[in-house]
Amino acid sequence: MTWTPKPAIELSSQRAVRRHNLGVVLRQVVERGPRSRATIALDTGLNKTTVSSLVSELMDLGLLVERGAEARATAGRPGLVVDVAREGAVALGLEINVDYLGVQATDLAGGSRYKAIEAADNRRRGSDVVLDRLADLATEALREVRAQGLRPIGATVALPGLVDVTRGELLAAPNLHWTDVPVVELLRERMGADPLPLGADNEANLAALAELWEGAAVGLSDFMYASGQVGVGGGIVLGGELFRGYRGFGGEFGHTTVEADGLPCACGSHGCLETRGGLEPLLAAAGLDSEQITTTGSGKPVAELVKRAEAGEETALAALADCGRWLGVALGSVVNLLSPQAIVLGGYFAPISQWLKPPIERELSERVLGGAAAVPPVLPSSLGPEAAVRGAAATQLRRVLADPTLVNA
Repeated sequence: MTWTPKPAIELSSQRAVRRHNLGVVLRQVVERGPRSRATIALDTGLNKTTVSSLVSELMDLGLLVERGAEARATAGRPGLVVDVAREGAVALGLEINVDYLGVQATDLAGGSRYKAIEAADNRRRGSDVVLDRLADLATEALREVRAQGLRPIGATVALPGLVDVTRGELLAAPNLHWTDVPVVELLRERMGADPLPLGADNEANLAALAELWEGAAVGLSDFMYASGQVGVGGGIVLGGELFRGYRGFGGEFGHTTVEADGLPCACGSHGCLETRGGLEPLLAAAGLDSEQITTTGSGKPVAELVKRAEAGEETALAALADCGRWLGVALGSVVNLLSPQAIVLGGYFAPISQWLKPPIERELSERVLGGAAAVPPVLPSSLGPEAAVRGAAATQLRRVLADPTLVNA
């Protein structure tokens, strides 16, 4: 009998189904913890033979390992459980912000395997200098994770401005005074021969995704993420997906107009929320030296603000109330337009959320149509300042969760 090869389209379809099923099994273990092949088969609906084959392939890829026997409440021989390999895939989240650079390496189980943050006034440094330093931080992170036996599978850079995600280009970052910087291309040049896949996205978008996947918004399908940095950012999740808008620039919450003839903004407009709710005007109103931001990063000035608020200092409390009021004004329009399930306060808004929340809620109750039931809860971020870098790393890890064969790409 003459052997007839299968059509290429059929083979391609079979490979696609196989990659999909590999992802289904890997996600089961990543999201639900160690489990036996029999349990995976039961939960996924795949037959036991198929699951066994898929698990073997995932072990060959270095993504799963066998551990001890599964505890069982019924009689019968317990099966060996499979778990995420601790020496498996890892991704880097990198961040450029106005007052710091950051890097974090996260494994498939969500564990942080390396992190570093460097306070710096990036407004006073050119993009070449900043990217030189970010490349150094990334290279050091890669050296450390490889020394742990981990396999880097990609890196994404979180950026404070409008980002062309397809080209990896920062189109405009008003607070950095950068325009049209091909971040991914320049970073790749600086990292030399390392073939690591690189991407870039807006920092608030990435932080919103991190909150959706592993933070305060787990279980929500529609929410607004408000990010407080030196500027103010936003990420919108609708139907469980990040909303980017037609050109990919959706979510620029900080440039919502709250005063038609208000203060000039770094973006070139007037009356943006950022001029009232950004870190510098807040610190100035509280009587703190906003210049500290450029030398220490935003953490220490905010910690001092918290200390004063906890001590009941009237100037600090008044500044926080005013910041919350302006946020509430802007968020009222967001809620009337999108009707989200919740609002998540991230970045420096998170540690001061207990003082921001009451004035935000007062504004929402006055501005949102539909009565009290239409006012969404205001939640503090559970990931804090790490949200953007965790989201950046997670975007790369989720590529592998969708198609585990990419670890060999």
